[in-house]
Amino acid sequence: MRYIIIDADGLITNAIEWDGVAEWAPPEGSTAIELESGSSGDSYIDGVVIPAPVPEPVPVAPTFEQLVAQASTFAELKKLVAEQLA
Repeated sequence: MRYIIIDADGLITNAIEWDGVAEWAPPEGSTAIELESGSSGDSYIDGVVIPAPVPEPVPVAPTFEQLVAQASTFAELKKLVAEQLA
């Protein structure tokens, strides 16, 4: 059976397989609840699993070689590099 481990704040800290019979106890201050959904980082509030927020992707800056390929003059290259450093 699948159990989620929830800390005192309702944060899911782990998901485990446990038969519910073998001697085991969740870490101090945590609770184990039999549940098929929920992952580490999600929250469990009032019997509902709330997915963790998905962070915004961080744009990848172009490499110097890519900037060189975009520029047709040295002045253009300087401008592109300055824009990346701003």
